Formats: sequence, structure tokens, C-alpha cells
Amino acid sequence: MICPKCGFVDKSIDVPELSKTISKLVTCKKCGTTIFCVPSQKRREKSTIETVQKGESREEHLVEIYLKYEKGRISKKRPGSSDIDRDIYDENNELIYHWEIKERSNSLNAYKETQFPYAKIDEAKRLIKETGKPVFIVLKFVDCWARINIDLKKEYKKGKQPFAPRYRPWQRTKERQIPVQILVEELEILKIRDECQEDF
Repeated sequence: MICPKCGFVDKSIDVPELSKTISKLVTCKKCGTTIFCVPSQKRREKSTIETVQKGESREEHLVEIYLKYEKGRISKKRPGSSDIDRDIYDENNELIYHWEIKERSNSLNAYKETQFPYAKIDEAKRLIKETGKPVFIVLKFVDCWARINIDLKKEYKKGKQPFAPRYRPWQRTKERQIPVQILVEELEILKIRDECQEDF
């Protein structure tokens, strides 16, 4: 278990492999936060185009929130084919890091591992080698903001089968959807609380 508020890890409490209903997991021994398992909420989409447009608008909003709290002043979209979405610059327009966000409709402790396409790890490592700048992948759960600072030397666990959201079943056979699988207890919990739910 990892606390979505203070980041305390309690290895004596197991995170479920797959949460199916909203349930209380435990109370954090360090900060007293009640920790819930909230599975992914079903999403319906009218069209793929609408989903993409909403996602892009949402991303702009989330990067604005992130830059209120974290290092960086200016965000610029990377080329459309890149698996890492943004470059972040300081007030002098100097590149300081690369940034990607994935928004989740579940809580931090709903699943033992978090997943996203492994292509993002490959692209992150390529960017680190090319620019010498760090790459952060941010995960916005319903109860917290968390981050992964991609480590060039780390071997990340790769899934065996393509993974895709349940509302995009046609992606499940795409090789590009092979996921990275990261234990939630390895995530860095950020102090950002904007748009986080405290109760369920």
C-alpha cells in the first residue's frame, strides 16, 4: 500500500491485483488518511475524434495545474508522433525537462501495477540520451498526483499482451499497446491536491 496523501509505503498491506468495487483498504499509519480502492470508472465516448479533442483540452488544463506547483514556466507540445507529449522550459526559455501525463479514473491503490504503453519508456530513454534532460511521466489518479522519473539504467517490467482501455477494444491487438507495468508503491506522490477526491 502507498498513501495517496503523504506517500508512506506500508508493505504489510497488499494492493489488490484488480479492484472491482469501491472499498476501504486501510488508514495510513503516518498521516491518518483513509485509503480507498476505487476501480476504473466506465467511460462512454460518442466518437474517437471527440475523445481525442477532450483529452487534448484536459491535458492543457492539467499541465497548467502541474506548473503551478512544480519547476517550469512554459509548456510546448512535442511533435505529434512523439510518445512523450511536452517539453517544459524555464522563464529564460531553456529546456529543463520532458513531460507526459496519463489521467486515470481509478484510485492509486486500485491495482497493484499501473500500466501505459511501453513505447513511452523507449521514447523517454531516447530523449534522455539525446538532450541530457530528465523525463517525467505524471499519473493523475482520482485521489492523487504521482510521478515517475524515468531512469536510463533501469529495466522496466514489460507486459506480455497488448493492453488498451475497455472503451477502445480495437487497440487490444496492437503491438504498440504492449504495456510497461510499474508497482504503484514505486511512484513518487506529489503534493498537488487539485481535483483530487478525499472521500468515496
